[in-house]
Amino acid sequence: AAAVAADGSSGELAARLAQFNSSDALAMAYVSLLGGAASYGIFFYEATHGSLTAISSLTFLTPMFAAGAGYMVLGETLTPVQLIGAGITLAAVFMINTPASHKIREVAAKKE
Repeated sequence: AAAVAADGSSGELAARLAQFNSSDALAMAYVSLLGGAASYGIFFYEATHGSLTAISSLTFLTPMFAAGAGYMVLGETLTPVQLIGAGITLAAVFMINTPASHKIREVAAKKE
């Protein structure tokens, strides 16, 4: 009810919420848990074995795990813009976590 009141166009939102069923809730929970569990599993592994830079960069992968699971399990579509954004995100996380970038940071830290 609060979501309906906050929306302003309560008629359309109320109609959509009325169609929301247990199958929809289960699908949303599955995608949310899978996306969260996979990314946080990697996050906590890095927390015990890696660097803080690697850990912080992995937080950008959470939505990608959820989108990937939605695509594979639920048959959702991904637009070209979403795929380009995912590619840029993957490239950035890769570059942050490569050994060459670690050496650059070490040299910069020694100069300070």
